[in-house]
Amino acid sequence: MKKCSTIILREGKASTQSDLIRRLNQVIRGWTNYHKHVVASKVFSYINNTLYHLLQQWAKHRHPNKNKWWRLNKYWHEKNGKRWLFMTNDYSLINLRRIKIVRHPKLQISRTPFLDKHYFDLRKLKLHTLVAA
Repeated sequence: MKKCSTIILREGKASTQSDLIRRLNQVIRGWTNYHKHVVASKVFSYINNTLYHLLQQWAKHRHPNKNKWWRLNKYWHEKNGKRWLFMTNDYSLINLRRIKIVRHPKLQISRTPFLDKHYFDLRKLKLHTLVAA
């Protein structure tokens, strides 16, 4: 993930903020959908912080003669009470700290699908309601 975002930011030095957010969100969404079923909250937080620092470097490259607060006010905004969102009017970057980690329920090994049909029917029903939510 870190390599992908670094490559996107390196190649996108001249890109607009909207284009950069769109490209980063595609990578972030795919990576988090793959990893959200494991214990990944610390990794999500680490990646989120790393992205923040990489985006600060990107903004500094775009505006080398402006100070830090000017760049922060230009690219990071507040929306619905959430502060420090890297966003434009159209797009906002996905915050990895807000991704819900959904664990898979363990299967009871002592049960068999041949003898405990009621258990497996309830399990299937619960799994479908978790996926739909």
